[in-house]
Amino acid sequence: MTDISPLDEVTNLQSVTYWMLSTVEAYQEGSINRKLASGMAKRVLRKIKHYVPTKLEKDHVETIEDLCISLSTIDRAQGKFEKFYLDSLKEELERVAKLLEGKENE
Repeated sequence: MTDISPLDEVTNLQSVTYWMLSTVEAYQEGSINRKLASGMAKRVLRKIKHYVPTKLEKDHVETIEDLCISLSTIDRAQGKFEKFYLDSLKEELERVAKLLEGKENE
C-alpha cells in the first residue's frame, strides 16, 4: 500500500492539485485501488467546498472542484475508456497546477 491519504485540510488549491495528481499516479501504478481513490477524492471534495480561496485562486476553484469530482468517479471508468479518462484527468491537473504555480509566483 502507499502513504497517500486524503488531505487533512485544504490550505491552498495548489496542494489539492498535487494531491490529486499523486492519487491518479498511485492508482495507475496499482498502489491504490479505484474504490480507495474515489473515496479519498470525495472526502477532499467536501473540504474544498468549505475552503475560502485567495483572490488569486478564485478563478480556479470551480475547475479544481470539477477535477475532484472527476477523480471521485474514477471507479466508473473501465476498459479502454479508463486509460483515456486517467490521461485526460492527469493532463488537466498538470495544466491547472502550472497555472496555480504561476499565480503563486506573482
